[in-house]
This record gives sequence, C-alpha cells and structure tokens, in this order.
Amino acid sequence: MTIFLYIFIVFAFVISNALQLFNTISIETQIITSTFFIMLVGIPHGSLDHLLLPTQNFKSKLKFYIFYIGLIVLNLLVWSFSHIIGLVLFFLISSYHFGESQLYKFNLKNKLLTHFTYLCWGASVIFSFFFYNIDELVFLSKSYEDTRNLLSVVNLNSFSYLFLTSNIITLILFTVFIYKFKVKANKVISEVFFLFVIHISSFLFPLLICFTLFFIILHSLPSLVNQYNHFKKFNNKFALKDFVYLMVPYSSFSILFLFIISFCSYTNVINYSIPLISIILISVITLPHSFIISKFNKSLN
Repeated sequence: MTIFLYIFIVFAFVISNALQLFNTISIETQIITSTFFIMLVGIPHGSLDHLLLPTQNFKSKLKFYIFYIGLIVLNLLVWSFSHIIGLVLFFLISSYHFGESQLYKFNLKNKLLTHFTYLCWGASVIFSFFFYNIDELVFLSKSYEDTRNLLSVVNLNSFSYLFLTSNIITLILFTVFIYKFKVKANKVISEVFFLFVIHISSFLFPLLICFTLFFIILHSLPSLVNQYNHFKKFNNKFALKDFVYLMVPYSSFSILFLFIISFCSYTNVINYSIPLISIILISVITLPHSFIISKFNKSLN
C-alpha cells in the first residue's frame, strides 16, 4: 500500500467519524472545503507543465505554448459547438489521464492495450463517483438552468452500464496482465485494492467529498512528488521551499483567473453558471495537461 493510499484511508476515516458525529455535512461546507483543497493542491499540480519538458530553449518554449494554447482553443470551440460533445470528450480525456497517471509504471509492451487500460481504469473511477451518488448529481445539476439542460440530454441509466462495463473490463485486463504479460500478481492485487478503496469511499461519502479526496490525495499529490523529484534530480540543492516558490506565481495566477471568471459568471457578464463554466475550464486545461503529463511520466520509466 502506497503512502498516498494510506493518507487517503486516514482522511476517509476522519471524515467518516465526522459524518457520524454531525450526521451530515452541508453542501455549502462541501463546496467551500473542496474548492479550498483543489486550489491548495489540485491547481498547483498542473501549474508547472511548461517546465516539465526536457528542452527549455526559445524554440521549444514557443512550440509548447502554441501546442498548449492551441488545444485549449480547440477544446473551447468544441464546447461552443456542442456541450454534450464537450462533456463526452471531457470524460474520455479525464478517464485516460487518471488511468495513465496511476498505471504508467506497468510499462506494458502492447501500446494499444496499455492505452485502452488507462481509459477503462479512469472510467471505472469516474463512474464509480457517479454511480454511488447519482441522486446528488441530479440535485446539484438542478440548481442552475444550463446544468439542468445539460444533464437532461444525458441518459442517467447509461452511468450504471458504464460503471459496470468499465469495472468488469478493468478486472479482466488486470487478469490478462498476470497471465499473458507476467505482471507480478501482488502489483495487480494492490491496484485492485486501490479501486476497492475508491468504491468504498464513493459509497460512503457524498460526490464532492469522494471526488476531492481522490483528486487531491491519490492524483495530485503523487504528481507533485514526481515533479519535485524531477527538479531535484537536476539540482541537488533544490529544496521543498524552492518547489513551493516555483509553483506559487503560476498557481496564484490560475486562481485569480478562476475568481475573475467566476465573478463574471455571477454578475452575468458570462452567460454560463459557475458550475458549468468550472467544468468547461477544467476540461480545456485537462486536455493539454494530460499530453504533457503523459510525456513526463514516460520519462520516469
């Protein structure tokens, strides 16, 4: 069991006791707490994408920004054309990104099977959140007209099918890893236990809490540790405070931008609700971020 999964279980235990003590945690408290920790850990984990590539000359930086901004603009165009296509693309990208970030160390020789496994693993996690908390998802979406309209075109029954399908396929693929690719059984079992813990937390906790726990502790923190070790490898004097100082300006700018966009949404300058505009912004950033982290993770093997 990794240190991150241990931290996750400890936090889950604390939250479980808090829920028993107070009976419930208000949705306002969940939103404020989740937003705080996402700003504290989630945003910083993607703030240094531009520094993770091996070459840092002017030409490589220019290519990076053209590529990064180009994907953002392309994704914005997709969302402006169709919210449902944008949402489906967001699910696909997020599923692959979560799976790749967790399983990249498997390093299978079959690339097609590897990519498919990343997608299925990530989908099993995402749809576990939804499957166990479908009523809360519907409740949250009803708060705003645009999110209500978006969810109205989604067949909620499909979440159950996607949940079952992605989890079953993931377990089958793990079995194939052991018998065909000779992956150590204890390594696969640890990943099955990892998914089991996510299922338990999704079943026990509200949607915002279980997602935030996963995103912060099991996704963002390991990425931050990998990034810190990357910079440390090239500079032995690189300390934790240097890493924090490096992240602060970029993270602060991102948070300020989010506040400005949220304020524009709140004052109807932008004709999107804060939840929908948040989904769109996360989506457009996740696309280029997933490409960069994928290249970065390959360099770690």
